[in-house]
Amino acid sequence: MRPNDYNTNTTIIDDNATLQQFYGLTNELSRIRKVRFTSKHDEIDNIEWNFKYRGYPLSLNYSIYSGVTLTPQNSKDAKVVIELAGKLKSKTAHQ
Repeated sequence: MRPNDYNTNTTIIDDNATLQQFYGLTNELSRIRKVRFTSKHDEIDNIEWNFKYRGYPLSLNYSIYSGVTLTPQNSKDAKVVIELAGKLKSKTAHQ
């Protein structure tokens, strides 16, 4: 997936998240969920990190406009996004 590709299955993790919270979530994914990021696209106002979660290709995004979002790279993987988003949302609620 390339930065700014349109995908209707995007799930908002936290629409007011800071950049520090985004990096906290990436740390949570890599440390606890054993995720390895496969590619990273960093721009001035948008960051997209791609990874596989249980074999499903996903993207964690940070934007100064929309906060942190989670997007499947294949629209058929939306259920996995909803599952993981629920786990990540509980982490942002405690920060």
